[in-house]
Amino acid sequence: MRRLKILHLISEKPPVKSGFSRAISRLTEELMKNGHDVTVASAQDCGCKMIGEMKFVTSTRSLDSYIKGDYDIINIHGHTPMFSDVLFLKSRASNKKIVYTLHCLVDYYLKPIGLLYNSLSNNIMLKFSDAVVVTSRSYYDMVRSNPRKYLIPWGVDFNMFSGSRKRHQNYRILFVGQMRPYKGLKVLLDSMTGVEGELNVIGDGPDRINYESYVKKHELNNIHFYGAVSDEVLGQMYLSSDVLVLPSVSVNEAFGLVTLEAAAAGCAVVASDLPGLRDVVGEFGVLVKPRDSGGIRDALLALRNKSTRDEYVIKGKVLAEKYGWQNVAKKYIEVYEDLI
Repeated sequence: MRRLKILHLISEKPPVKSGFSRAISRLTEELMKNGHDVTVASAQDCGCKMIGEMKFVTSTRSLDSYIKGDYDIINIHGHTPMFSDVLFLKSRASNKKIVYTLHCLVDYYLKPIGLLYNSLSNNIMLKFSDAVVVTSRSYYDMVRSNPRKYLIPWGVDFNMFSGSRKRHQNYRILFVGQMRPYKGLKVLLDSMTGVEGELNVIGDGPDRINYESYVKKHELNNIHFYGAVSDEVLGQMYLSSDVLVLPSVSVNEAFGLVTLEAAAAGCAVVASDLPGLRDVVGEFGVLVKPRDSGGIRDALLALRNKSTRDEYVIKGKVLAEKYGWQNVAKKYIEVYEDLI
């Protein structure tokens, strides 16, 4: 097998805690275990200004040297408006083989703007990439501009998150994610009215202060914020929770790594019925309409019953064990070797 030199360009990488970051970190580790040279460059490595969810590239001088480097493959991860598109144009001009991993569509602000951006991206970046990788059947079916497309779901560290369940008295609900509008945490907070149990919130981000103020104002004493935590602490939180809820409200959520982590730990899962997310969770969890706090409340009330919950838990653990990062890397290597 040929030793490949691979450059990944992605908006976020460790120490940032996010799905993007987790995916690129684990993919990189497994590619390197297979003997390949991997470099990861992100928004942290260039001049970049954040305005809301948009990352405006102000200088690519540091990234230009990467793109001009002696790489066999440049793997761009997007869509990240004003970041992945700028780097795509620069990479395309380098005449290197480009793989575009489509993590999600965008739906940040006014819908017409998002639709226009997605349309332009799909008809430029996806069309003129040498190959496109998606993580779900829904996204595979969406990609029509490039016939060289591959379906490679993300993985889960099953052994890291599975283990002995932690006994507890009360009904425990968990949210894990960045404090960003599309994650839909406000919908989950609203759904807790009338639910006897506690909600533990893991994660950090620009909207955390607003959520904490909302909880304090409405005297929701059964909701607790823990901020960003280590993987070890996260694993213990999964093992001591009954249900994980991922209440995302837009197509910016397209896979939901945390749902597989929670399933590996023996949690039942409730998630929004969105493209990509439904392909993963629909096999073992409860899907509700986006922004439907009543639907989430109904699901949480039903899952208070342990026998009901266990039906989902059993299916979730069986399916989560099938998502291995070793398989993800193997399939990416097949794509790379196919191109060169």
